[in-house]
Amino acid sequence: MTDEKPRGTALTPAAYGASRAALWTGVSALFTDVRGRVLLERVDYRPHCLLPGGAVDAGEAPSAAIAREVREELGLARVFPRVLALEWVPPTLPGTHPAMRFPGEHLYVYEGGVLSPAEIAALVLPPQEVTGLEWARPDDLDALMVTSDARRVRAALGARESGVPVVLEDGCPPGRADMRGGHTDT
Repeated sequence: MTDEKPRGTALTPAAYGASRAALWTGVSALFTDVRGRVLLERVDYRPHCLLPGGAVDAGEAPSAAIAREVREELGLARVFPRVLALEWVPPTLPGTHPAMRFPGEHLYVYEGGVLSPAEIAALVLPPQEVTGLEWARPDDLDALMVTSDARRVRAALGARESGVPVVLEDGCPPGRADMRGGHTDT
């Protein structure tokens, strides 16, 4: 195929490629314990807690990325066939360093399941990055996480309960900007 002048409204392959939005892709996993508390990680690069997970590498499928991240961060070997939530995180996310040139992100939240006491006892943290684990009741998420992250976790818990995955934009269902309380680092 050549990059010839297109006919009509068609774009050349180069122009079409340049017109597409570039977004990062991230993954996280929702794990709870038998008491319904959510597993959160304390990390060495942020002041607030996060769900286990991370970045999808170039050419990597999101399901492979979450399996890799959970293995690296918790020592758990799992397959993740079910997405609870898919969120568009805006490029205006507070706290991102300008040098990162954050373009926005699609973030998948996968079902991690309920961890048994034996599975919890067998968790192994890496030597760096994850500095500790927190078990949080859903009502306590706002005290431990950025507001939009806490909303995402609660939405994923609701999706787990209903069996219906959710789509979110900046932590809220599309068209529900009234639910946004803003981003805050706590």
